[in-house]
Amino acid sequence: MKLVTFQSINALKNLISKGYLECNEKYIDKKKSGSTYQWVLEKMNQTIENKYNAPYPIWCWVKCYNTICPPKHKGEPVDGFDVKITFHKNKEDVFITDFRRYSFLLSNTYIPNSLKDKEQFDKKLCNYNITSDELKAVVRKDKFNVHRQDKEFLQICDEIYKSFDRCITTDSDILQGCVWRIDLGEIEKIEFLTDKNYRYGSLNYIRSNGKRINWKKDFYKRLK
Repeated sequence: MKLVTFQSINALKNLISKGYLECNEKYIDKKKSGSTYQWVLEKMNQTIENKYNAPYPIWCWVKCYNTICPPKHKGEPVDGFDVKITFHKNKEDVFITDFRRYSFLLSNTYIPNSLKDKEQFDKKLCNYNITSDELKAVVRKDKFNVHRQDKEFLQICDEIYKSFDRCITTDSDILQGCVWRIDLGEIEKIEFLTDKNYRYGSLNYIRSNGKRINWKKDFYKRLK
């Protein structure tokens, strides 16, 4: 399958010198995204052979509407997105998740399978007086020092964690992937992103209305 990843110049240099590219964990903000990375590592190690013993995966685009990756848009470039690399992998070597559902992991939010399911879970949160910020505190160590530890709260967090498995799907028009390594021989094309007036490889940009898309709300609209 054809995939696309956006990388830095330093990553490209490593790829050329070593003949392969693996994630350099020093560039991961573990306080901000450590909890979600742990979920990815747990699930990915269960399903995708890690024959290189790579500590962290490389992110890539699998599908974005009618193409593979987001089109370029007017705006500030993403820091570290210097090159666009198109490469190929066997499907069994790619851990695929839904882009919209993954946004729920970033705030420790329950992924419902229907509107009725969402309403029932929202009632539980109300009954236990659990706020969205209290849930977010579990995964965002960069913003919160502590989080609730009462029995009801931890039970809710366990339900939320189990719901994250719904993120693992190919039933979406926006799919992202993780791979353990990219070998030089798997690469089809390398493009240098030299136009600094455009934002490449990102869907999280400010629209003409001055807002970014709320991906959780966008997902809720699609529920039945």
